[in-house]
Amino acid sequence: MKNILLPLNILLLLAVAVLFYLHFSQGKPGASLPKAAVTGDSAKASPSLRIAYVDLDSIQEKYDYYKEKMNDFERKKENADRDLNNAFQKIENERVAFVQKGQSITQVEAENFQREYTRKMQNLENQKRNLENSIQQEGVKTMEELKKKINEFLDQYNQSRGYSYIFSYSSNINMLFYKDTALNITNEVIQGLNEAYNK
Repeated sequence: MKNILLPLNILLLLAVAVLFYLHFSQGKPGASLPKAAVTGDSAKASPSLRIAYVDLDSIQEKYDYYKEKMNDFERKKENADRDLNNAFQKIENERVAFVQKGQSITQVEAENFQREYTRKMQNLENQKRNLENSIQQEGVKTMEELKKKINEFLDQYNQSRGYSYIFSYSSNINMLFYKDTALNITNEVIQGLNEAYNK
């Protein structure tokens, strides 16, 4: 499950890095602003910088949509593993039964069986590889859907809150060296996401 979150976390990490660069690359506050921007009424009208963050670990733990998707995902993975194990066991049972014939096996029978056994094992390996790719693609798609739902919700949520930046935080990729828990809006976001999902 953590491997699935890696692309989302990397994307969010890059976004945070860009925002930090843009914010701190301007030097001293007001140094690069024209005089008209810092004098008179425009200085009073400029909005204050408001920042909040969302804890992704908590969203994974408490967001109903995410939990449901991950349960479906795990169920599919377990079913696929069980099917592959059953297929492998069937091929292995055929091999054991063939070997038990012992001395009565002719050279031609042994060669034919070996060729057929190798073909079945290769097919099984291909099936396993295709299944793993399919599961990985589904995981990436789920993460993209999750990110889209969070972004759509935050667009609506922030219309009445007026944050300048809403960062994400995860214990896996920690770009925030310090976080003031007063800026944590995770519970509000989870509540809103769950309400929207349950509708």
